[in-house]
Amino acid sequence: MIGLLDGKQNGEGIRWPDGKRIAVMLTFDFDAEFLRISRAKSKGKEIGFSDYSRGQYGPHEGIYRCLDMLDSYGVPATFFVPGMVAETYPEQVKEIHLRGHELACHGYMHESQRGISRAEEEEILKKSEEALKAITGKRPVGHRGPESIIHPFTPQLLHERGYLYSSSMKDCDWAYLHQVSGKEIPLVELPGDVMMDDFTYYYFTFSDPAVRAMYANREVLGNWKAEFDGLAREGDKILVFKLHPQMIGRASRIDMVGGLVAYMQQRGAWITTCEQAARYVLEQNKEVL
Repeated sequence: MIGLLDGKQNGEGIRWPDGKRIAVMLTFDFDAEFLRISRAKSKGKEIGFSDYSRGQYGPHEGIYRCLDMLDSYGVPATFFVPGMVAETYPEQVKEIHLRGHELACHGYMHESQRGISRAEEEEILKKSEEALKAITGKRPVGHRGPESIIHPFTPQLLHERGYLYSSSMKDCDWAYLHQVSGKEIPLVELPGDVMMDDFTYYYFTFSDPAVRAMYANREVLGNWKAEFDGLAREGDKILVFKLHPQMIGRASRIDMVGGLVAYMQQRGAWITTCEQAARYVLEQNKEVL
């Protein structure tokens, strides 16, 4: 038993299976056109046809390239899917499940609203859970807030609804347990960072002058490799990639990710799903929960 993984003093103390130096999670936010719809709505606007069409590239093209890449390298992934996406694109979401990947909750319509009530968030969770359960036969055990937005009551609500983990925070490089009223609860946080988010590098739109980024793949790969190398050298850390099929699913980009996967495999990474990582963390702490 390694003590509480509070993410501040002894969270680094975990040892990953088989002596692996780092736990890597390839996560995909499969939110299609609903990402930009919800983002615009939060600003009191509507998206144009270009943004709408680009979102649809995910379910029409990108998702299949992502799945084929994962098959090629034999690695599992976690797909955070809004309930509306599961209802709008059921065949694509079913394909994710049939290929052995985890489906996790990502809102219902990718609601990125601050200041909602506990009852409102619970209703969003219920609708999303039902949509995913209709495809997988079970409720999801993981959650990521749309645009990483969560609320003060979210951890306790997730715990009450049987979730094992959350992946919305940006506060450190290791897994830790959430605290409610000063006490740890069996809800693992798997934090990430915008540096490992493909939208940071690839999202471009004429509709918003503040959002115009188009990095070369070699720059993105260089950043991601350097971060992996640094964390693997330190050891006992996690690295959570946040990818979107409509962005990373372009042919050259997913090829780049495949090469990175091979690089990480050769250097001792444990590439796993968020659920598997969370269950491992909980198992290490079962005596103190």
